[in-house]
Amino acid sequence: MTELIRIGILTILGSQASYFILLIFLYGTMMHWYEWSTFPNPTNVFEKTVNFLTALVFGLAYWAGLKVKKQKWYFRPLHLIGYLIVYTILAIITYKLLNAILTYIEMNI
Repeated sequence: MTELIRIGILTILGSQASYFILLIFLYGTMMHWYEWSTFPNPTNVFEKTVNFLTALVFGLAYWAGLKVKKQKWYFRPLHLIGYLIVYTILAIITYKLLNAILTYIEMNI
């Protein structure tokens, strides 16, 4: 069971990193794709669930894309690469921490 949780964590972290890379190369298309895949003002549980899952998988990269939106087109990739480097470091730390917790649970249960 803990292996499934590890796979889920790696899937989410990897999806965010992949979206960052796609933002670097295809900024406009990927920003529009995220906006098309979410509901602006969710009114029911289905819409809120879709927004939550989309934000969980791609939300951090989209947030970084919003932060660099007003930058000139040739500075956007540089800023996004900086965000990607910081994200990669934090993702590795997060995974190592969660993996240590899961290993502790495996050993004691």
